[in-house]
Amino acid sequence: MKKTEVKDLEKTKILIGYYGFWVVLTYINAAAGLTGIYFALTGNIRYALISLMAAGLCDGFDGRIANLKERSDREKSYGIQIDALADIISFGLLPAVIGYAIITNSNMQTPVFLYLIISVMFVLTALIRLAYFNVIEIEHLNNNKKQEYFSGLPVTSVSIIIPFIFSICSVFNIPFSFVYTIMLIVISIAFIINIKIPKPRGRSLILLCLIVLPAAMYIIFIGGN
Repeated sequence: MKKTEVKDLEKTKILIGYYGFWVVLTYINAAAGLTGIYFALTGNIRYALISLMAAGLCDGFDGRIANLKERSDREKSYGIQIDALADIISFGLLPAVIGYAIITNSNMQTPVFLYLIISVMFVLTALIRLAYFNVIEIEHLNNNKKQEYFSGLPVTSVSIIIPFIFSICSVFNIPFSFVYTIMLIVISIAFIINIKIPKPRGRSLILLCLIVLPAAMYIIFIGGN
């Protein structure tokens, strides 16, 4: 489709934005993140973690689904932007709210003000990482290149790390509120450290699934503390 035809098509649209199958999983990702925030604020940490994992699952496959459609440059740019906006909800705000719910409902006397500083740092570093990733992705899009590795820890990784640590703490009766605060600090630093992390493929992807699956099953069917 020519650029002039694309512009004419955009002018005739009733709604701005895109609603094709290739972007639906990204919208579900954002909806899962918002649902998880609701569960966390109402004290249901288990469902909040399930929502976090659901968001991570959607984010893991949205790119593959999007590649099934031949998209214009504008649609590709939209996909990059909307994906980051959904991710900041699900993997930035949701983990911060989960931590607040855990700390306020635990017996440990962790100062709320201290956690506020840590959670602000966490969300900001996630935001910085996502914005930087978008810049790199747009550059690669313009040059028809693909990223072979992540620069810094991907924000989506929290949908694996947090449920996994929760399961470990629950099984061994380790205070999750104390571990959670330290975990957010470490993850925040990992978001913005310029280290190359290979994208999981083949055997490494299978190994990752074998690690994550038991934790997911534990939370869904047993629930933990």
